[in-house]
Amino acid sequence: MRTRRMHNADGQLTGFEIGNALITRLGVLRILERIPGVVITKRPRWWRSWEDDDFVHFTLNGHTFLAIEPFGDNDCYWIVAEDTFDIPEIDFVRREFDARRAWG
Repeated sequence: MRTRRMHNADGQLTGFEIGNALITRLGVLRILERIPGVVITKRPRWWRSWEDDDFVHFTLNGHTFLAIEPFGDNDCYWIVAEDTFDIPEIDFVRREFDARRAWG
């Protein structure tokens, strides 16, 4: 699956974007659950999964991340570090998504 790195105005890496044509919110969760070291701290509720833009929260090596569908109805998902920039964990998670084919 293809991802695109995201940077803030200062050029710092903040996260990455995934097109959602071939993956759902549940698919994002499934990939995150398979990444070594990832601890899911918020899961989407299947009966209300459309309500929260930030549908998955997780930690990796002490850093907090969010999986977001911007504006609640978009053509992409964002995986972003919540409180820090330019950490190697962002690219580690991105490479895991790049290496997988997702459907669902």
